[in-house]
This record gives sequence, C-alpha cells and structure tokens, in this order.
Amino acid sequence: MIKVTSLTKKFGDLEVLKDINFEVSQGEIIVIIGPSGTGKSTLLRCLNYLETPTSGQIHIGDVNINASSHTAKEVTALRKQSSFVFQNYSLFANKTALQNVAESLITVWGVDKTEALAKSEAILIKVGLKDKLHIYPSQLSGGQQQRVGIARAMAAKGEVILFDEPTSALDPEWVDEVLAVMKQLAVERQTMIVVTHEMQFAKEVADTVIFMEDGYIVEQGSPQQIFENPQHQRTKAFVKRALKKGY
Repeated sequence: MIKVTSLTKKFGDLEVLKDINFEVSQGEIIVIIGPSGTGKSTLLRCLNYLETPTSGQIHIGDVNINASSHTAKEVTALRKQSSFVFQNYSLFANKTALQNVAESLITVWGVDKTEALAKSEAILIKVGLKDKLHIYPSQLSGGQQQRVGIARAMAAKGEVILFDEPTSALDPEWVDEVLAVMKQLAVERQTMIVVTHEMQFAKEVADTVIFMEDGYIVEQGSPQQIFENPQHQRTKAFVKRALKKGY
C-alpha cells in the first residue's frame, strides 16, 4: 500500500533524510520516534510533497512518484492519497469547524456542498464536537481545534492519515482527548503514520515503531522490540531517556 524507497532530502548542503526505506500495509499504524531535529517531520512532509524530496521513490495507493522525474499532475495525485494533521492545527480562522472540515471535500474532491456538510457534521459528532459545529477556531480550545484537524483528515478520501506531532502544541489537559480520537481510529484500522513524543501511545497503539536519528532509520520493529529489547545502542539510549522523562 505504501512503499518508500531510497528517499533523501537536502536543504542546501545539509542532508536531513538519508536513504529512508520502509513499507506500510493497509490498516497498519506506524509510529516514528526519535530526538528533535532528526528529520521525522521532514519525512512526513516529503510523503505528500509538502517538501520535495531530493531523490527516491514514494508509492502510496495506486500512485508512484520519483523525486527525480515527477510532474505536477503526479504530485497532485499523490497528495490525494493522504491527509495531514499538523501540530499547529492549520485551520481557516474565518471558517467554522464545520466549514473547515467540508472545505477540501468541496474544493478538492468536488463533493456537492450539501453532501459535504452532512458528511463533515457526522465526522465532527464522531470526534465529540457535536456542539461546536458552528464555532470558529478562536473560540475553541487547543484540543478541540486539533480534533477539528483530525476530522478534516478523516473526511478526505486518502489511503493514509499523516500526523505530525499532533499533541506537541497542546496544554497537558488537552492531550488525552486528542489521543483518544487517534486510538479510536487505530481500533478502526485506519492506516496512520504518526510522528510523536508520546511513548505510551506508541507502546499501546503502534504495529511498527520506527526510531530515527541524524536523518537515518536506525531501527524499526514492534513496540515490544523497540521498547523492551532494542538492538541498536542509539535506540537503547533514546528509549531509556524518553521513558525516564515519562513521555
């Protein structure tokens, strides 16, 4: 379903992604962990060409794209295969929660407005925002805004939802409500790739955990392997620090 092959990304002379290779099956939950500044978010952004990779191939659904020879049409097709949940919400300030979710259905997918609004309302109710349909982002808590962002991603027709540290901008009291929505998606076997510092979430929900450092995938395996029996010394050191901090 998803295959990333020999992916690299440079910003000038700085190589931030180095020979990245991994695969994701339908319904699988991948959690990417690692130190800050190691390329995790850049990798996620490369998967739907918010950042253009320097080299390598990305295959999602029925779309295959090569960084060295892609076209604008191919990029558009690839972006339709995924939806993105940003750490800073990225909602339209001048649109209500309902309008934020419906926007891409109408403008990107060409769904009839009445149908788009009905579908968006159902999804917002599902994420616990029945009483916030007509509220603007400035009137919502951080947790509520992020749930709108997740609802927007759920409404899209893509193969996978990409989460870029979805709880990092939240106050502690809002983290659990966002993680609860993500855990429900995991129960429903929604394919997800999640960059996070929430180690307990990774242990409970992930099918596969990828540990990245210095732009490389150092190690990948089941949560049990990564957290209880890591094979690489760098993974061992990171997990020990992270668990000690109580993430």
